[in-house]
Amino acid sequence: MTRAHDTTAARVLAGIDISKHRHEVLIAAPGKTRRRRMTVMNAAADHQRLIEALRSFGLPVTIGSEGQGTGLTAIITAR
Repeated sequence: MTRAHDTTAARVLAGIDISKHRHEVLIAAPGKTRRRRMTVMNAAADHQRLIEALRSFGLPVTIGSEGQGTGLTAIITAR
């Protein structure tokens, strides 16, 4: 008999506080008790480092961000 495992809840959550020169990121992964913190400078190399860090989990990612002073929030979900 085949067992079904629902993995839709298994996802990485990332919160990004966006500012002009650097962004503070907090990453929570399922099964991990500690969260990962990153500072990402506003440069392509640092953005690529963040992308690779999120891809390394091999799970869908949901990102919530808030821009400084705008009060706007964006939520992005990607596989």
